[in-house]
Amino acid sequence: MDIATSFSANKDTASAINEAIEQLRQRLPSPRLVLVYFSEHYDVNVLQKTLLSAFPNTQILGCSSCQGVMTDYGYHAGVGVGLWGLADYDGAYGSAIVSSNKSKYEMSQHALLRAITNCSRAGELPSLILIHASPGDEESVLKGIEDQLGVTVPIIGGSSADDLIQGNWHIFNHEQICHEGVGICVFYPSTKFGISFHSGYASTGLSACANKVIGQTVMELNGQPAVELYEEWMGITLKDQKNISMLSSMNPLGRIAGQIHDLPYFKLAHPLRITESGGLELFSQVTEGEQLYFMEGTEERLITRAGRVVDSAFDVYGDESDDIQPIGGITIYCAGCMLRVQHLMPQVAHHVNQAMHHAPFICPFTFGEQGQFAGGENAHGNLMISTVLFHKG
Repeated sequence: MDIATSFSANKDTASAINEAIEQLRQRLPSPRLVLVYFSEHYDVNVLQKTLLSAFPNTQILGCSSCQGVMTDYGYHAGVGVGLWGLADYDGAYGSAIVSSNKSKYEMSQHALLRAITNCSRAGELPSLILIHASPGDEESVLKGIEDQLGVTVPIIGGSSADDLIQGNWHIFNHEQICHEGVGICVFYPSTKFGISFHSGYASTGLSACANKVIGQTVMELNGQPAVELYEEWMGITLKDQKNISMLSSMNPLGRIAGQIHDLPYFKLAHPLRITESGGLELFSQVTEGEQLYFMEGTEERLITRAGRVVDSAFDVYGDESDDIQPIGGITIYCAGCMLRVQHLMPQVAHHVNQAMHHAPFICPFTFGEQGQFAGGENAHGNLMISTVLFHKG
């Protein structure tokens, strides 16, 4: 297996994608799979058409990213197109997108089966699944996949994003382009890989029951309007704010995903805005009656934790970690976290590069992250980091 990345910050779509393709070809002439991450300013039709012309026999999956992309060459702010190519002729890789009036649950199942068919591995369980879906109801995407397979397969993923949460996101592959839908890539690699999924936030000890939930909005916490208790926890007034995503990025709501050695670990829900009735609209779905924990983070953790998550992908091998030779990887980093520490993102890139041992990697900034916790649970959360590392050894 070989992995390579490329990037262009050219603002013209045709120029940017051609530059990125030429760079990638110099490092990896015939990739079996190409992942594409791009900011909202680019013409998705041009991206798809140019990639198909350059790589007619390659599986492709593209996803828009918030205000730039990060690669092993550094943090690229604002606009840009990044490519991640993989050549592995002893493995198999397939991608598919389904966009329809069906539920996300049904779309994920159809996309999964089509992706498996696209790499001629019908009836064979993939080793890894990558998801890029439009934001909203990602929990159903995960459930659809797991119900279809009947077992838990490691998942990594991130929801498509735009620059200002205005719905200007897209996903595409070699077959189609869509604004709302589910994109899936299945991996049957010839090498080993490690995965990791973390939040990097700590519980303050404060918690409340979500007494009333409508969709992705928590209406009541402990029997009172959700915003009132959240304001009390935050120590500030929020009711005059339409969008609170930046203010709340250090204080999401946590849900216990599992425990290791009696210590809980959390998946996070990021408050987006306050409704007229005092509810908290989230980037994730929570369950009525669920206990929600008031979490806290720091800028230092947001800067260093991406590298620690990559380290955790090594640590799953215990004493054998020293023998691992990284080939390359994918990291999914929450857009909300990136925006909070945007001026310090070059430091984040430095930490990830060190943890990856300077192997090629790519990292989009997404509006929701999917991954597998150390306890084996696949989950969707916000303000999270998800990583897969392919390696020899």
